[in-house]
Amino acid sequence: MPRIVSFNCDACGLAGDRSPYSCQQCDFMIHQSCIDLPEIINVNRHEHRLSRRLQLSPGSWICGFCHKKVDWSYGAYSCSICPNYAIHSNCAIRDDVWDKLELKGISEELQEIKPFRVIDENLIHHFSHEEHYLQLNEENITCSGNIRCEACVSPINYQAFYSCVQCDFLLHETCANLPRKKRHMYHDKPLALMVGDMMEFDCSACSQYSSGFRYNNKSFNIDVKCSTLSESIFHESHGCTLYYIYGNNKECIACGNRSYCTFYCDDCKFGLDPKCVVLPKTTKHWYDEHPLSLCYRVNTKGEYWCDICEESVEKYWFYKCDDCCVAFHTKCVLGDLSHLMPGRRIITYHDELRIEVMQTSPRFLPRCYYCRSRRAVPFVLKLFYPNQTVFACSSDCLLFTHQVCKFLY
Repeated sequence: MPRIVSFNCDACGLAGDRSPYSCQQCDFMIHQSCIDLPEIINVNRHEHRLSRRLQLSPGSWICGFCHKKVDWSYGAYSCSICPNYAIHSNCAIRDDVWDKLELKGISEELQEIKPFRVIDENLIHHFSHEEHYLQLNEENITCSGNIRCEACVSPINYQAFYSCVQCDFLLHETCANLPRKKRHMYHDKPLALMVGDMMEFDCSACSQYSSGFRYNNKSFNIDVKCSTLSESIFHESHGCTLYYIYGNNKECIACGNRSYCTFYCDDCKFGLDPKCVVLPKTTKHWYDEHPLSLCYRVNTKGEYWCDICEESVEKYWFYKCDDCCVAFHTKCVLGDLSHLMPGRRIITYHDELRIEVMQTSPRFLPRCYYCRSRRAVPFVLKLFYPNQTVFACSSDCLLFTHQVCKFLY
């Protein structure tokens, strides 16, 4: 219909004002741009294929991307497996949601690649540790910061885990069951689970260095902790559901930093960045003999001072010891190297600089080459140059130290 005319597009539900395609018999009208909408697609907000529908069944539908109402009388994409999932047509074909592949006529890979093979009761052969079998441990699990999972690099901390029958390889039971492939909201292509090796990587979600398992597509990597986050989450610091949004540069309520990736409650203007949303609820630090719990600043009064750096804890989240009545900055307790496996050597910077991850203690607080401080962070990096060995206490100090030292040694 080559004329200026106001209409609502039956494919996407949005208003139009010129030259729709129309059916003269039934008043069906559609944007020119909606004529070529793909019929079957994958989106990174949902694990199953979605099919284009000219109409949804009557009911209350909420878009799986923008979380606004979907008018069931107009077209949208829906899932045949999940009966309550739908997404606006225009939301589904966004560049950061759809991988631009039309799947009509392409058979679906229904067979999932299992991460392990069952050998016997509580005994498995995991793809990440092909040389030996892993035994499940569910009883008498102790809390030790020195016993860490190879996948997420977090302490075992009373959780069931698999241990190698012949060496010190450990996996949380939950990490052993991580899928070999998955789709994730952080990327528009499928991601494959890669085993940790000597190369560290920078997580594309939380920007932390890590040496554990990662989900990968070319240069894109997310660590195991960030991969467990879904498009909508519930965090105990807030009573409402938080939704993942990208590109709005929101302030994180936990640390005060601004991020283009945020888990956000629009009603309450409450947001958490990817780094803070995965902060451990409890943790340990050699500075205090007791477990430390994360405080969200809810119903807390008075002024707090960090017992490690002796500076003010201001208005953001912090760790506290209820037994000793002391507080700590999250950055002082965790540093930014806590996703690296202590005691391991890694290779970085593409010039095969050898680095060792070392755990600090009251008796071992080396001076950082760049900032010259002896910070009580849990881990530091030991850098091996041909004629000298130096230390770095953070990822920033590592970068600046290497820029200086590579020309000196």
